[in-house]
Amino acid sequence: MKRLLVILSMTVLLLVLVAGVAGCGGAHCDNRLAAADSLMQTSPDSALAIVSAIDSLRGEGDRAYRDLLLTQARYKAYREITAGDDSAVTRAMDWYRAHGGEREKLTRAYLYKGAVMQELGHVDSAMHYYKTAELTADKKDYFNLGYIKMRIADLYVKEHSQNENAIIRLKDAIRCFEMIKDTTFLISCYGSLGGICGMTYPDSTEYYLNTAINLAQRYDPPRQYTFKSKLAGFFFYHYEDYYRAKELAMDVLRSGSDDCLEYQFYYYATISYLKMGQIDSAKIILERTPQPIDAVDSMNLFDAVAQVAMAEGNPVTYGVNAVKSSDLTSQILDDSKEKQLVESEMDFNKQQILKKGQISKRHNNILAVVLFVMTALLVLTIWILRQRLKAKEIERKRIERSLNNAISSLNEKLEQIGNNNAETSLLVKYRLDALNELFDSIKFKTKRQDLTSNKRRVVTLRGILSNLGEHYLMMDVELGRSFWDKIRLSVDGEYKGIVTFVENRYPNLSARDMKVFCLLCANLSPQIIKLCMNLTNVKTVSNYRGQFMKKIGLNISFDEFIKKYMDGELN
Repeated sequence: MKRLLVILSMTVLLLVLVAGVAGCGGAHCDNRLAAADSLMQTSPDSALAIVSAIDSLRGEGDRAYRDLLLTQARYKAYREITAGDDSAVTRAMDWYRAHGGEREKLTRAYLYKGAVMQELGHVDSAMHYYKTAELTADKKDYFNLGYIKMRIADLYVKEHSQNENAIIRLKDAIRCFEMIKDTTFLISCYGSLGGICGMTYPDSTEYYLNTAINLAQRYDPPRQYTFKSKLAGFFFYHYEDYYRAKELAMDVLRSGSDDCLEYQFYYYATISYLKMGQIDSAKIILERTPQPIDAVDSMNLFDAVAQVAMAEGNPVTYGVNAVKSSDLTSQILDDSKEKQLVESEMDFNKQQILKKGQISKRHNNILAVVLFVMTALLVLTIWILRQRLKAKEIERKRIERSLNNAISSLNEKLEQIGNNNAETSLLVKYRLDALNELFDSIKFKTKRQDLTSNKRRVVTLRGILSNLGEHYLMMDVELGRSFWDKIRLSVDGEYKGIVTFVENRYPNLSARDMKVFCLLCANLSPQIIKLCMNLTNVKTVSNYRGQFMKKIGLNISFDEFIKKYMDGELN
């Protein structure tokens, strides 16, 4: 028996070492580092213990590898990230960038540099490093590509409120994980998609959450209850399908772990039973409901008790608990600085709790008219703002699509040139770097609610109007000197010094005129030029060509002017 155990132990150790050597890309590396790397996905705590225990290494390559694994293990083991924790991954990133030949490790260095920056709250830097990792990764490195796209999607949702971009990235991640049959991350991607789609795409929400549940049932049963809990809330609030919400909530309550067992599902089950007329079942669930831990849970509990009392015909218990629920709602609104805007609605609810005989019919009629008028005005305002928001969404997608196409075109051109023409390649890189700077500097002045967050929020009329109003604000960019210098260098190099020629030949042109001239020569789309110049109307860009020719006093088209210069007719 002991001999068998020894043989098994040696076999496992050999497999770990073989996997580690494969992780080193065929190059020599310390066996301890290789062993830690092989354990990174399944046992990050063990990987962290191995890496932390290494006190001496022979070469700079091994030290860079250790720095990378140390950062990766700390992040995956959920150890607290501090302000100095980016130094190790920065050293690894610089070494792999300088020495080459380690594309997979360089990809990981960029990825975890971005992850650390996100943990430290540096959102723009995090997005920059994620996108750099995405461009660096091999197209067949499906695991890293899928994980990078998940991180970018997470950042889009939490920090930029760009749900559409997050959905695109998650769908790409799913395709990557399907290629390598990684069910763990497939489940996460489908679950995240279900949370992001929310009420905007209800059919998609149901499909993605059910897919996550089905995959979890086959490959990771405990995780199914997390997604069942999300689906229960979706059926309860969106479809008001109390039967399905009750079934899912009860399944979570019976079999789910503490991680996915939230207080609100007792409320879902209680109210769902009441809506179906099963008062006894509702009372049983109410009796099993634990003590509330915060104000929102207390509010739900009082509301559930009040509704059960109403169903049983107990007006005294109903009135007491309804008032308590209403008071807690008022307290929550006051804490969120929203109380003043909903006072009329709260007063109306309190009046309904009082005995109806104390309120005259005349007052009720007046209140009903006022409420009707206010509701009509709010509905009209929301409709108008939503129409404006749709127009802005279309514009945002058009600009981003145009910019992505331009960057992709330059990348393809750079690949075609290769090492054949260093000067042309440098000019293309200048323009590519400028467009990447433009992409990173776009500031969308909108803030959407994070539908995947577990934090409870109180939704009010003011909040809805405020969010819609913020959506309507224009996007703008803040472009520095670096962007304009790179555009100028690329245009001047491509067109044989045309920018210098125009500046010397026509000194009456302003700095803004020269910026527009460079953008036009760079063959950028009107949408991109509009964004660079912070214009409000794309039609203005179409008029720039004619206006420019009028300012320099030539009665020819802009394209003819470029052609004549390139043919030497203007010198």
